[in-house]
Amino acid sequence: MSRQEAIIRETKRRTLSFIHGAQYRAESFRLKAILDNYDPSVCVQPPLKKIKTVTFLITRMVRFHGGQTSVLHLGTELEKQGIKVCYLSCKEQSLEEMELCAASNLDGFKGRLYAFNRYMAAVERGRIKSPDVVVASSWDTVFFAKRFKDSYKAYFVQDYEPFFYPFGEEFLMCKNTYEQGLHMISLGEWNRRMIRKELEKDVAVDTVSFPYDTEGYGLTVRDYFGYPEKKKIVLAVYLKYYGKRLPDLIPYMLMNTADALKQRGTDLEVLYFGEAKTFNPKGGRNLGQLSREQLKSLYAKADFGMVASMSNISLVPFEMHASGLPVIEFEDGSYPDFFGKNTAILTKIGEKDIAEKLLDVLNMPKKLKEMDDAAKAGLKDLSWERTGREFLEILKDRSEKTV
Repeated sequence: MSRQEAIIRETKRRTLSFIHGAQYRAESFRLKAILDNYDPSVCVQPPLKKIKTVTFLITRMVRFHGGQTSVLHLGTELEKQGIKVCYLSCKEQSLEEMELCAASNLDGFKGRLYAFNRYMAAVERGRIKSPDVVVASSWDTVFFAKRFKDSYKAYFVQDYEPFFYPFGEEFLMCKNTYEQGLHMISLGEWNRRMIRKELEKDVAVDTVSFPYDTEGYGLTVRDYFGYPEKKKIVLAVYLKYYGKRLPDLIPYMLMNTADALKQRGTDLEVLYFGEAKTFNPKGGRNLGQLSREQLKSLYAKADFGMVASMSNISLVPFEMHASGLPVIEFEDGSYPDFFGKNTAILTKIGEKDIAEKLLDVLNMPKKLKEMDDAAKAGLKDLSWERTGREFLEILKDRSEKTV
């Protein structure tokens, strides 16, 4: 080996060593906060004698977060039923920031906000009583819930979270939280089925119905019979950089769709939303994270809406259906479990574009109307008020059994 070849080989070795080291350090830093609080033990549940106070745990309050919006909705409904509700941020966060983010997610929410450490210190000093029920809202808040020794511990399961990660440490730690003794209450049936399937056990999981914000999105009527005249399709696409939202596959499909439609004399305008404007997906324009009023305006402007509910269904298809917006979804995901297959234009992971499907329904306004009617039938009895009642009834049933 020549000296020059030896230098090249050593340079490659050092470069790879640096890259691997940097990747490991970045991953270790990200996991440190989880491991610092990691507790894989099975909790001991105290008897649930009364339900006057309920405390929800969140990782950190952030704006435009669907899961936290659901927690705020649920807590607000419990407050309306006479329960005193608190929301704790498990990561360090100022009260001012928590209030700003919570109000962005749900204006007029009810309940009190606290930082976890300050609240826990007050409990330990006897200044605040332990809540009757403490509720984890994600897998990385389960460990914090178990620190409330005198509180009944519930787990508001909003998704099958192991699917958020590649197979590895977080996948396995996340999956293990379903076996740590908390009372699991699933948002919809899909989570319960996935937990039992993946754990290969008939574990106890209660369910509440999956609601949407009926006050924000009324059941609007749309003129589908004008669709055959359209020479331009406006498509509102809910897209985030998380893998479960298909952030690379969807733009790829839609660029192919735009090319195919162009050859048939129809233009496609793609308007992405749901992620910060710094996110730049191809094939369309990113409108960023939108307020409720901005969403209503977008849904009114668009001809179709597209969402990838590859794990538990998103709130967005509910909003779109309530707005009369024809929905494009993936039959590989959870959407058909909630709405069936006759309510939306269903595509698959294995399809490169949806041009033919769009052209077909453009010329079939009656079919669009039938899909809309079927979807709205599924929305008819859903509300956060109903889900809040179901949640409290599940806890009350457990309370009666432990008295």
